[in-house]
Amino acid sequence: MRLLNCQLQNVRLHGDLTLAFSPGLTLIGGPNESGKSTLVEALHRALFLRATATGAPVEALRSRLHMGQPVVQLRFAARNDTWTLRKRFSGSSGQVSLEGEGSASRFSGPTAEEVLAELLGVTETVGSRQAGTVLPGRWAHLWVRQGISGDNLLEAGRSHYDIDQLRLQLERSGGAAVQQSAHDQRVEQRITAALEENFTSRGTRKHSPLYQLEEAVQAGQARMGQALARLADYESASEELAALGERLEQLQTVELPALQARQQALAGTAAEAARLAGAIQLAEQRLEPIRLRHDGTARALQEFEAISAERHQRQQRLEQLQAGARGAEAREAELTAAEHQQLKSWETLTGQRQLLDQRQQLLQRLVERASTAEAMERLAAQLEAQRRSADQRRSLAGQLKALPAITRQTVQQLRQLVQRRRDAHTRLGAMAASVTLLQADQAVQLEGQPLQVGERKRLAGVFQLQVGDGVVLEITPGGGEALGELRTSMQALTEELKARLEALGAANLEAAEGLLEQRTALEQQLQALSSSGSDVELARLERQHGELQERLVALDGDLEGWAAIREALEQEQPLPPTLAELQARQEQLSSTARHTAAAVQEAEKGLAAARQALRHFQQQRLSDTTQLEVVQVELADRRQRLEALVGQQGDRSQQQARLEALAAERRQAEAELTGLQAERAGLGEHDSERQQEQLQTRREALNREMEQLLDQRGAAKQRCDSISADDPFMAVEQARLQLETAEADHRQLLRRIEAQQLLQELFSEAQADLSSRYSEPLAQAIGAYLAPLVPEGPVARLSYDQGQGFHGLQLRRGQEFYDFGTLSGGMREQLAAALRLSMADVLKHAHDGCLPLVFDDAFTNSDPERIDLVKHMLATAVERGLQVILLTCDPGAYGSFADSVVSLG
Repeated sequence: MRLLNCQLQNVRLHGDLTLAFSPGLTLIGGPNESGKSTLVEALHRALFLRATATGAPVEALRSRLHMGQPVVQLRFAARNDTWTLRKRFSGSSGQVSLEGEGSASRFSGPTAEEVLAELLGVTETVGSRQAGTVLPGRWAHLWVRQGISGDNLLEAGRSHYDIDQLRLQLERSGGAAVQQSAHDQRVEQRITAALEENFTSRGTRKHSPLYQLEEAVQAGQARMGQALARLADYESASEELAALGERLEQLQTVELPALQARQQALAGTAAEAARLAGAIQLAEQRLEPIRLRHDGTARALQEFEAISAERHQRQQRLEQLQAGARGAEAREAELTAAEHQQLKSWETLTGQRQLLDQRQQLLQRLVERASTAEAMERLAAQLEAQRRSADQRRSLAGQLKALPAITRQTVQQLRQLVQRRRDAHTRLGAMAASVTLLQADQAVQLEGQPLQVGERKRLAGVFQLQVGDGVVLEITPGGGEALGELRTSMQALTEELKARLEALGAANLEAAEGLLEQRTALEQQLQALSSSGSDVELARLERQHGELQERLVALDGDLEGWAAIREALEQEQPLPPTLAELQARQEQLSSTARHTAAAVQEAEKGLAAARQALRHFQQQRLSDTTQLEVVQVELADRRQRLEALVGQQGDRSQQQARLEALAAERRQAEAELTGLQAERAGLGEHDSERQQEQLQTRREALNREMEQLLDQRGAAKQRCDSISADDPFMAVEQARLQLETAEADHRQLLRRIEAQQLLQELFSEAQADLSSRYSEPLAQAIGAYLAPLVPEGPVARLSYDQGQGFHGLQLRRGQEFYDFGTLSGGMREQLAAALRLSMADVLKHAHDGCLPLVFDDAFTNSDPERIDLVKHMLATAVERGLQVILLTCDPGAYGSFADSVVSLG
């Protein structure tokens, strides 16, 4: 993905701002409050925030200076097409459109948001609810906001960088193939899903199987406690009933007969009183058994009716349970068949998904091979061009070496010497004397040479003129001593010029200028070839060509193991030869794999639902079977008790007739007793009567006590009968059986969970042993960016595990590694930038070979001498195909470093 240009309207202080981004490095400069951070935030929200979102992120874009809603338009390249994104942030009425120029595609509304998320490689664009939590972490590894450049990206967690895509790209590059195959990921997901079925981060998951079994164990323990309490209550009531029976027997056989004996002893003192007392006593004695028999018969009839009602109720319940049991087998068979059908469907879809996974891996290798072959061809062409350039450069260097070391300054000095020599010659000519022989009758000689009539000589020095044999004249031209000095200076200049020309191997000044022009032309040609034909660049290309060739051989060897899958795939449809067609085929297969994976998930849900229904039905059937057995036992008990009552008391009509007879007999006895008591009350006072009254009072007290005991015994018996109606012993056994069953299921599930936890621990330990498969390539990429800082040995290191992701970032200083937090502010900024650049370098292969990195005042703590290191890092990123956008308050510190420079007022 590469950003091309953007337009901001009504975004805070920007009324209408249009910017174009360089494919390489774009430098955006401007003072504080010029809108640099606003630009970054607007672009980030346009890419990752829905147009219909509300809240603080949208309010932060609104302008107080310009009317209208915030509008952001961004043009970018992605997925082999150029896209234009336009978002108008106005709450629920927000608008979004996305157009593809090459494919002539146009999307709007939610569809545009979905396509945009797919282009960016994220699950979805962020809405209002997630804006505060999810939005800051989107592309946090690529976009560095102001003030956080010195933070450790890895400590922020997995959500702040694309851990899944980063891991996938590392696997595809061969650095972690052993660590995370598709099967490993499925195993990890299955183990995690199995554990998350019963646990959350806070403990046991509510309504999970473990939660339900724990609830079942607690309910079983509660039922067991209630059953034991009822049994203890039953035993207590039984003991109370036995104690009341012993007391009644004591009263009836010991204490009451003793009182009767004492009353008989007093009979002689008052015959009539004794007779009446005896008659009253006899009447009471006759009445008491009648009353007891009457009450006992009434209670027996009530018990008979209660047991009959319970027997009828148990019979109805038994018939219901038996009717349900008759249809249970058919229902269980139906649910079992449904489970088998769901299992078969799931296995079929799983097999299809595994086949698709294998084919995807094959296509990935074929795509990588085709891409490697194309890259190898391009690199071979570059290598050939570099070799030609290197040969030409060596030829030019040889020619340049053959030429003398002449510079423009040297030529300028020669010109100055020639000019000075010319000036001296001119001055010397101005001082010369002219001699013309007009007429002579004698021989005239000038400096020993004959001078003819009419001949003219011009001499610049002292000379002798001889006339005949006797006249010799010495003539000195004008200038005096200056003439000699001028001649000496001219001689020195001539010798110096000659020496310099001989040193250059040139005959004259024009020849020297020709040598300079020739050398300058060779140097320019050599300089033009130095950037493209350097030995370092040639070695790098040769090394890359060798690496690609080794990778191609390795891929061919790897593809031999996929021959069977490739043959089966080609039988369905021949594989295309070109990379683009292979990628299209791969995308088509990926789409089919996604649909199949969704179908597998649905099948898994259907299978789980079928198993849950079958398990629930089996549990219900087991419960019904247990209840059926309990009801059968209770019904047998009620029948046995009814038979016992019928054997003892007769049937209901007999008991009703006996009750009516006893009631009549009781009324008659009570009437007789009342008459005798009235007759006894009519008798006068007698001493024996006082004693008799005392004895009678005692006897009545005993009778009242006996009645109370009878009432208490009845209540105790009714309590025992009420408790025994549900058979407390059977209830205890049933509760114990249910508790043991629940505890066994709970122990079995705990053993399975412990096995899953052990499996996860062993799996994590095995993966932790291979963590270097991920961390080492990323650490090496960081070292490539920070190589000037630590020229030899490893530069950085970090760790990786499945749960935490990447962590433990360290930098080597000297012979020791130091944690990120112990470094200086500037060093933290540079190390964090190198980490982001290395991540982008790995992730770019999933985004058409390019990703944009934005640094908003990210190097404010870096010393001026470290800016060169920052430049080196960013230049290396651009060379590797990344796009860098650098926003700074001090653009002058970076000079002409950027490909494009933008100034914000």
